[in-house]
Amino acid sequence: METSAGPEGGKKIDWRQFGRHWIVVFILAVLAAFVIWGMLQAGPWLRQWQEWRAARTLQNELEKLYRNDKYGGKAPEETFDMFIAALEKGDIELASKYFVIEKQESWLKTLEEYKKEGLVGDFANELKNTTSKWVKVESNDPNVAQYDSATEITEGTTITMKSGEKINVPKGNYANATIFKKYPSGVWKIGVL
Repeated sequence: METSAGPEGGKKIDWRQFGRHWIVVFILAVLAAFVIWGMLQAGPWLRQWQEWRAARTLQNELEKLYRNDKYGGKAPEETFDMFIAALEKGDIELASKYFVIEKQESWLKTLEEYKKEGLVGDFANELKNTTSKWVKVESNDPNVAQYDSATEITEGTTITMKSGEKINVPKGNYANATIFKKYPSGVWKIGVL
């Protein structure tokens, strides 16, 4: 064992023991640096994994909603008839449920506005007239059905809303597409109106 006397001739220093302590400190510092580097590298990956799990959970919840949704008919036309019947009864909450899930809330707000204006009945009649002009568009997707219709207005018209607001409708040809989507539950929902 190699020792040397201290500066004042007191305690002796064991250089081997001293060296071992510094080696242990060095190893611990390297390990700490490695752990910190690993955490910094894993952070983005961990966030990405958490985002993936959250998206997967949301997707599973939406799929469950799609599988359990029973509002709609076995054919697009049946769903549309159910929608019009709900409008004629003034049940706008039920009517909004015939739309695809992601559009139900916005259609409920729109139908509430129509109800405030007293236009729900007129809207239902207009939709009935539209179905008589429907032309089915062929689709390669068996879960999508599209019906196009055209209306010709031969002279300009002014429509007066209950609020007193006047809307000018110029003459011309107006095209409309109504698109339905089939849900995993087997019902057809209105996607575009």
